Amino acid sequence: MSFIKTQDTTEQLVADTDMKLTVALLGNPNTGKSTLFSALAGIPTRIANYPGVTVEEKLGQFHHRAHTIKLIDLPGAYSLNAKSPDEQVAVDVLHGNLTGIEQPDCIVVVVDATNLSRNLYLVSQALAIGKPVLVALTLCDVAESKGIHINREKLSEFLGCPVLRLVAPRREGIDHLAETLIESSDWSGQTIPESLTSRLATCSDSDRPVASAEAIARYGWIDEITKDVLSYSVQQSRSLGDHIDSVLTHRVFGTVVFALTMLSIFSSIFWLASPLMDLISGGVEFAAGLAESIMPDGILQSLVIDGIIAGVGGVIIFLPQIAILFLFVAVLEGCGYLARAAFLMDRLLVGVGLSGKSFIPLLSSFACAIPGIMAARTIENRRDRLLTILVAPLMSCSARLPVYLLLCSAFVPNVAVGNSWIRLPAVVLASMYLVGILVAAMVAFILSRTIFRGPPQPFVLELPSWRWPQVAVVAERVREAAVSFLKNAGTLILAVSIVVWALGSFPRPVLEAGVNPESAEQQGEALRQSFLGQAGRLIEPVVKPLGWDWRIGCAAVASFPAREVVLGVLGVIYNLGDVDPGEEDGAGMLIRQLRAATWDGTDRKVFTLPVALSIMVFFALCAQCASTLVIIGKETASWFWPLVSFAYMTALAWIGAFFVFQIGTALGW
Repeated sequence: MSFIKTQDTTEQLVADTDMKLTVALLGNPNTGKSTLFSALAGIPTRIANYPGVTVEEKLGQFHHRAHTIKLIDLPGAYSLNAKSPDEQVAVDVLHGNLTGIEQPDCIVVVVDATNLSRNLYLVSQALAIGKPVLVALTLCDVAESKGIHINREKLSEFLGCPVLRLVAPRREGIDHLAETLIESSDWSGQTIPESLTSRLATCSDSDRPVASAEAIARYGWIDEITKDVLSYSVQQSRSLGDHIDSVLTHRVFGTVVFALTMLSIFSSIFWLASPLMDLISGGVEFAAGLAESIMPDGILQSLVIDGIIAGVGGVIIFLPQIAILFLFVAVLEGCGYLARAAFLMDRLLVGVGLSGKSFIPLLSSFACAIPGIMAARTIENRRDRLLTILVAPLMSCSARLPVYLLLCSAFVPNVAVGNSWIRLPAVVLASMYLVGILVAAMVAFILSRTIFRGPPQPFVLELPSWRWPQVAVVAERVREAAVSFLKNAGTLILAVSIVVWALGSFPRPVLEAGVNPESAEQQGEALRQSFLGQAGRLIEPVVKPLGWDWRIGCAAVASFPAREVVLGVLGVIYNLGDVDPGEEDGAGMLIRQLRAATWDGTDRKVFTLPVALSIMVFFALCAQCASTLVIIGKETASWFWPLVSFAYMTALAWIGAFFVFQIGTALGW
């Protein structure tokens, strides 16, 4: 079967510069669909929600031979017999049933060449929609390295549609795909293969349920195809990847390797980022000094130095550490190691009452709880989906990382653990992530045996092949993390820092004659009399059992919009107060301020190791993120569950911080 247009038709289309084509990308999860989207359209032109639902809509477009091709990246789906919100959206878009979303003119089914049989099931369903279908074989290089060979010509004959070979990260086959898409309007007579139609016709005569009979018929047809189109190179022995997997997926050895890998990453974060952090810290202090030298004394100078520079500068110093963490995570994900970690975690998840399908949403939550919660849409069972949503915010997201890094750097002794190369700050940092995981497991265990009774759904995990991470993909992950962090620093953190500065600067006290307004004592008194100080004294009884003074309490309350805001708030508050930061080599301005801070009217230090640990535990467990609560409300279609999340997480955070401080103090830390 040929799908190549004649020369005359091609010339006619080239001349038609107004031709527009809408193409839907359909495929199983983790088949390279998003990679193909990026190779074709680059950065999406729109990421939002489909009308009336919370499932993400990703649109893009590109131009080829003066033609505009619009891409719709559909949610990953294993079947068009929808069992989850994601799959239902894919079905509705393909049939043109969503208001405001045009029905695609052509369907590109992205097929993983390493697992042809499983992916052809979705192809068989797509062929029945009545739109031109094109099969894009991805991961072909991986398949060939494993000795898997696909006869694309024969496969195209069986399916009755074009079958193209792609290696999207290297852009192999991309131009051919674009050319073929333009030609899709000229495909004629593309129908369901007769061999499939005849098998499906027998479903009504079967004693089995219709859905089961249909699945058996489709897989029978797939087996018939694969016998003719698939061939394998003879392998003499187990591959190196198989030997590696036998260790990394082992219940004992794999867990040990995973723990050491994480500790190594956390240790590296500190020493690799140190030179860049010193450079940024020097730049922040230079900016503060420059502003002080060129601006006259007064309220405007205070706004710039004490509000903007102190607030934002205290945050951006941690950019190198965040970038390095995401670099490591992207490399581990790109090479296929994180899927092995998922295999290890599956036992734990099922043991505490979660579904194995919860792993991906929970893993995503380590970057940000919002995409993690949204990823729970792929869980068919409502019980498992809701349980996953409620515990996902307990995973330590990237917004918590600057808080951990600041306090570990400032108050955890930088000493080796025993005789090992592992440093104590790295252990404490890893422990904060472990705290969130253990508490999430405890909450899931309790809820699964009370409110959400019932067995979790089984989970089947297909381990991807080992591969070298794509440099471009890794670089993009790091860039996205850095840009997102800087965007928050330049918008939300900046805004909150200015508000906190205003609350801490007004009302301005009336000074008696002869009183120096620039003295540390007078600045401290002015802060205590300000709106911020007055509010702080109201909440101090609540936070004092945690070892906090009113300034830390105010910072915690002010960080409700986003956790990372606490650094900017602390920078502003302590820059306004009676703190003489002194000079410490290798320490940033905010660290020096925190180390020098004392309780009002005393010489007793505010920050000690138990206080620092108490703050870290509080932020590891609290619900200090308004956006997360909003997303929970949207995903559950109820404001009851966001309120439940906020209540139970805040209570757990206070209790955890209380016990950590009290026990640490009793032990003399």
